Amino acid sequence: MDNYLLSKFVTLGMVEDVPFFEIKYEGKAVRVSEHNIAEQRVFHVDLPLHGKALILTVTEGPKGRFWTSLPEGRQVEAEKVGPLIARYFKNKKNKT
Repeated sequence: MDNYLLSKFVTLGMVEDVPFFEIKYEGKAVRVSEHNIAEQRVFHVDLPLHGKALILTVTEGPKGRFWTSLPEGRQVEAEKVGPLIARYFKNKKNKT
């Protein structure tokens, strides 16, 4: 992903008119919005209690697909929040 685009995305934060959904994280509802940046699907997770928003994507590694933060450095959060996002979409798909 282009670092300039990523830095602008992280700096701007969540835009109010972007559709979002909510997931439960650490017992609280948090807002998540989905975006496509440089042909990569990314998720902006608003974590007000943690200071900064968390930006996530799914990527391929030697052991398969996994959730990672963008920029890297918040892997522990990514591994906790990513599956919650995946579960949201799985539940949404099962309802239709």
